[in-house]
Amino acid sequence: MLITKSDGDAVGIHTVDFSEAPADRSQFIDYAKNHPDGLVVARGAPGNLFVTPYNDLHDENIAYMFSRWVAEEPWDMYAQHRLDISPDWMLPQMAHDKTLRMRELDCSPTKKTTQALFYGAPDGTICNIHYWQFEDSASRDDIYETWSTDEGLAKTASFAGNITVSAFEAIDKENQFVIVSAWEHEEFLRTYLKMRRDSADDHIQPFYVDETMAQGTIADPDLR
Repeated sequence: MLITKSDGDAVGIHTVDFSEAPADRSQFIDYAKNHPDGLVVARGAPGNLFVTPYNDLHDENIAYMFSRWVAEEPWDMYAQHRLDISPDWMLPQMAHDKTLRMRELDCSPTKKTTQALFYGAPDGTICNIHYWQFEDSASRDDIYETWSTDEGLAKTASFAGNITVSAFEAIDKENQFVIVSAWEHEEFLRTYLKMRRDSADDHIQPFYVDETMAQGTIADPDLR
């Protein structure tokens, strides 16, 4: 059972993987930034609050498109329009399961903001996407309570080099949280993660392995 309400903003992380595709990431980013059917269409779509692409820091085949919408309905309308206008080489990247749909948690530092600092962060800003998959709702709720304290997300937000941090609940995946944070430089992120790994309780340690995270750099900030 989801703990977020269905009447709030909808947020998505769209993973684009060209490791087995005829095109490549650079072609995708160039299309997004410069083609008249690229980001200008997404950012002009009714209900869109922001959309920003990221290049994976460790895999040259992968990019992420992070977007926020006033609700799922206008997002669905845009997704259908995107299918109608996208070139053939991009269509395999439009599959529904490539997008993780989320809603922002009430304990998130950027709750009820549509233009947090993260969304206008400059080119090259480091983004960390941290996935938390719990075995049951009790474990999930326990982490939620921790994140709501001064030692939780508030500590992340005040850490040196942090631009912003947001926390979400996956809509289509049970008992999954996602933290998306932006950092001035990769070294700040590394220092932060070390602090968390050094201080985390034993039951939290499995969530701080590299396999639970993905890092990217902003390829085109949304400056609206």
